[in-house]
Amino acid sequence: MITLVRKRSSAKLSLTPLIDVVFILLIFFMLESDFLRPYVMDLAQQGGGASNATTKNTPILIELHDDQSIWMNKSKHSMESIENAILELNPGVDSPVVLASDPGVPLQSAVTIIDILQRRGLLNIALTEAERFN
Repeated sequence: MITLVRKRSSAKLSLTPLIDVVFILLIFFMLESDFLRPYVMDLAQQGGGASNATTKNTPILIELHDDQSIWMNKSKHSMESIENAILELNPGVDSPVVLASDPGVPLQSAVTIIDILQRRGLLNIALTEAERFN
């Protein structure tokens, strides 16, 4: 009499492919997320950082549009008057500045604004895509 004994082989489940997929998805969503957009929207809803005498950290929102218009804290300015408008706000050195630009705006316009901001000691500058709020 022959007795057949089967050995039960336990199936080993490898979690490596699952972990790989999770990391790939994590990296994908991190790259696709725009962490600056909620901050820009908060500034726009708060009046774009209207001047407040009690605080020196006045947020400044500057938008450059492809129709050559420049908006700072919901008011329209020319390139020549933007420096005076920044001086009127009297922002502190740590004031956050969001510079938003339409895709069709020449790079030199953004560089000129950044130079003006840096001359005034404002170095906390973030760049993002413009969203009209006129």
